[in-house]
Amino acid sequence: MSFSQPSQPSNADGRRPDKNAPKNASGAPNGRANNPNGKKKAGKNAKVSLGADGNRRGLAETFATAGRDALADGDFEEAFDAFQRALGYNANHLAARIGLGKIWLEFEEFERAFEEANRVLKLDPKRAEAFELRGHSKRFLGDFEGAVADYTQAVALDRKAFAAFYGRAIAADMLGRPEAALDDFRACLALAPEFVPAYYDRGVLYASENRLADALADYSKALELDPEFAHCFVARGEALSELGEPKKALADFDEALRLDPENADAYYYRSLVRRELGDQAAADRDRRTALELGFDEENDV
Repeated sequence: MSFSQPSQPSNADGRRPDKNAPKNASGAPNGRANNPNGKKKAGKNAKVSLGADGNRRGLAETFATAGRDALADGDFEEAFDAFQRALGYNANHLAARIGLGKIWLEFEEFERAFEEANRVLKLDPKRAEAFELRGHSKRFLGDFEGAVADYTQAVALDRKAFAAFYGRAIAADMLGRPEAALDDFRACLALAPEFVPAYYDRGVLYASENRLADALADYSKALELDPEFAHCFVARGEALSELGEPKKALADFDEALRLDPENADAYYYRSLVRRELGDQAAADRDRRTALELGFDEENDV
C-alpha cells in the first residue's frame, strides 16, 4: 500500500497540496482558512470605513486590511477584489502584494505567486513573508532546493514563521532528507501545536519510513483536531491494516467514505481489508468502485 498520497491527480510537487487535506493559513493551497479573530469581511464594502481625507495610502491600507480579513475567512474572491483595490491606490503596497500571491497559490497559479514574491523582495529584501511565499511557489513548481533556500531565509528573518518550517519540511522530504524534514516538522508544531497538515504530513513521512506506530499517533492527533479530514482516515486505516488491525482499519475506511463518498483510495484499501477478513464479494465491489473512480492500481506502491 502507498501511504503518501490520495489517488486523484496531485499538484506540482507530486504529492502536495492534498485537496483532501485540511486548509491552513500558510499561503500554500492546502489550507482551510479560519478567522480566529472573528472579524467581519469588508472587501467590497470597505468604503464605508474610509476616512474623509481620501488619502491614497490610507485607502490602500483600508482595502489591504479588508483583503487580509476576507482571506482569513476563506473568501478568496472578496480578498482578491480588496487586494486589487489596494494596489490600485498604491501599487507598492507590500501586504496587498503578498496577499495576492497567497490567493494565486490557492488557485494553483504558482508562477504568478512567484512573481508577486519577487516584486515584494525587490522593494523589501528582508521581508520574511515574501521569502515564505516564494518558497511555497518554488516548491509547487518542483524547485525543492530553491524552496529550501527561501524557507531558510524566511525562518532566519522570523523564527515564528511556522508555515516556512512546514514548507521546508515538505521540500526536505521530497529531496530525500527525512531527518531534516522531521526536525522542521517539530519546529513547526512547537510554534503551531494545532496545525493539522503538519501532523498529517509527518505521519506520511513516518509511514514511508515504516515507523507505523509514530504515523498512527500523528494521524490520530490530526483527526482529533479535524474529525472531518477524510483522507487522514484513509491514511490511518492503511497504517492500522499494516499493524495487523483489520477491523479498526475497516472502521476508518468506512468513516472516510461517510465523509467523502467518492474517495477512490478508501474504496480500494477497504477492498484489501475486506478480502483479508474473508468478505470476497464486498471486496470485489469496492475494488471495482475504486477503479471506476480513477484509482491507479498499477502505480500503487
